[in-house]
Amino acid sequence: MSVSGVLGKWNLSRVEACYVPPDEIYDGLPTLLGIELVNRRRWLPIFLMEVVVGEQSVLFPLVDQQQRRRKNLEISLSGRGRQALPELTVRSRFPVDFFIRSQGLPVDREVTIFPTPQACPEFQQADPGGGQGTQQNLLKGYEGDISRIRDYQGGEPLKSIHWKLSARHDRLKVKELSAATRKPVVLDLATLPGVGIEQRLRHATYLVTRWLRDGWPVGLKAGRIELPPGLGHQHKLLLLQTLAHYGQD
Repeated sequence: MSVSGVLGKWNLSRVEACYVPPDEIYDGLPTLLGIELVNRRRWLPIFLMEVVVGEQSVLFPLVDQQQRRRKNLEISLSGRGRQALPELTVRSRFPVDFFIRSQGLPVDREVTIFPTPQACPEFQQADPGGGQGTQQNLLKGYEGDISRIRDYQGGEPLKSIHWKLSARHDRLKVKELSAATRKPVVLDLATLPGVGIEQRLRHATYLVTRWLRDGWPVGLKAGRIELPPGLGHQHKLLLLQTLAHYGQD
């Protein structure tokens, strides 16, 4: 019993854990949050270490010295805008699951949570840009040929995950497919239907993600903020961050 307690305490020495959040986290929707365990020791591995987030945990059987390992944990975060991530707890089950030693690790990390996408029936037309022609481009879409493989960033549908390639890595890989470029469209938050600002923000989030996915360049007018139409992942994040922080500054 004494040896077990001593080894469990030793197993917690020089251990670090941190979050690796995806780019897209939506209010109340499950997302895969990366948890990374780091072994700062020079000589010995980490054995049977759990990282606990609230009521959930993920087990790292082995992390070699001077190495780090990442696993994904499905959690839901609530409330749009900037949110602090919860404290992490590391819990050692080594050498046997008899004495379990644990310690809390403070987390100095915030993430931006986007409004929950909510379908907007009044804007279900397939051609928001007015029926102009299209030209083929290697922009991210959900139909067509694979243009590249990238890391999972959150919000992508499960059908876009490259499961075979993900199995060879510590993180999920996502297929990006080609899409078509169409006439630009600008969303005006003030003119969107909805009961109150929160519902209009949810509708705007849905339309931004849907139209960009289908290849429409999307801009946004939200109060005094005007963002010109654009495409691409970084532009999408800019639009969603604007919606997430609207009225909070």
